[in-house]
Amino acid sequence: MTSGGPGGQHANKTMSAIRIVHLSTGIEARGGDHRERARNQADALMRVRVRLAAIIRGVSDPAWLARHRRGTRLALGAHAQEFHLVAAVALDALAAAGGALIGAAESCATTPSQLAKLLTADADIRRAADALRTANGLGPLHAA
Repeated sequence: MTSGGPGGQHANKTMSAIRIVHLSTGIEARGGDHRERARNQADALMRVRVRLAAIIRGVSDPAWLARHRRGTRLALGAHAQEFHLVAAVALDALAAAGGALIGAAESCATTPSQLAKLLTADADIRRAADALRTANGLGPLHAA
């Protein structure tokens, strides 16, 4: 498929856009920001992984978090290759703590501000965190 949006004379000249669908859940993601199909595929696959991490609870492994912890700091951003794994651990910790950021941060061996920074780095993860907090009578997260 061709990608839409801006691009001037190069728009819609290559078939580089991609759509990935996770068959079990129906989660869909598209990639079309780059001219290279491989980069669009990697972006779409990452987006599917993040969306799965946002909705599936209770299957994460705390070891996924360990390699990204530097003391109490979490050293990765939303575009990191393993962001979806770390976000899954953080969301599971938040769910186990009844939406409380302090309890979740303690179980992740990090600070509440580091956990809030991680949970607000991606829109899908932030919506999932806010939904967990709302379900427990708490307000939405504030960006750290």
